[in-house]
Amino acid sequence: MERLARGCSQLDAERILPRQSADEVRRLLISLENYGVIRPLAPARGKTGLEVLLEVEDLSNRLLYQTLYRNPFWTHCQNASQPGDIPERVFHGMVIENYHFLFRESYFDAPVLSYVPNTQVRLAMNAFFAEEYGHDELLLQALNRIGVSREDLAHTVPLPQTMALCNALAYWSHNDPLFFFTTLGILEGKDIRQDSFLDAAYRLGVDAEFLRPVKAHSDINLKGEHGSLTRKIFAQIPVVDQETARRLLAQTHLFVELYDAFYSAVWRHYLHADTLLRRIEHY
Repeated sequence: MERLARGCSQLDAERILPRQSADEVRRLLISLENYGVIRPLAPARGKTGLEVLLEVEDLSNRLLYQTLYRNPFWTHCQNASQPGDIPERVFHGMVIENYHFLFRESYFDAPVLSYVPNTQVRLAMNAFFAEEYGHDELLLQALNRIGVSREDLAHTVPLPQTMALCNALAYWSHNDPLFFFTTLGILEGKDIRQDSFLDAAYRLGVDAEFLRPVKAHSDINLKGEHGSLTRKIFAQIPVVDQETARRLLAQTHLFVELYDAFYSAVWRHYLHADTLLRRIEHY
């Protein structure tokens, strides 16, 4: 009986107990289960972290090709061939919105720096944040080149779609860190060897001094292999249960929608904007 109290399978219990009828044994086991002394064991159902991530990546890639890569911003970046195909203010506006995004990066990176469930994941996130911290200053250098100062930016507001993306990432980082980790590869340019935005800017003759710090930011991400961060993280996660996997896939739709909306809004607003800066007093 001592072994039964410690916990064992039904088969073990039937061997340990005095020989009784099968009905008596079943009644005893049911009674013990009802009182919480024993419980049925069900095999755990789940997949490895990388298996789940590959499913998420398959879905996100499909959604990105259906939305983001077809929106006006990216199609113009890919197809532009001569000055005027993309107004210069769109390039400037993109850097402004990226500055706002990176300036608020601590909103969504900081909550996972203390990620408790997995030490290796926590170390990877801290190493990433150490490399990423201060990238808004690089973009500020570019904006200084066109006469936009830190003080100017402090009195401006980002586009609503920029803040929507920041706020969503902050929410996921606080409340669903596993899903937040799935977004990092896309945000950091997974599978990208060169930024289409920069390619277009150089082709169209945008001021090289304006682009230099922007390219420095891009190069740091590429050389640091930030785009592979998500895979490094999920390689350290031994199992993801089925319910969590379903949740990750479901939320991917919303993330891609927000990401697409961010770039689409940059194109729509700055294509016709009279002024680059959206000053607080006007909103």
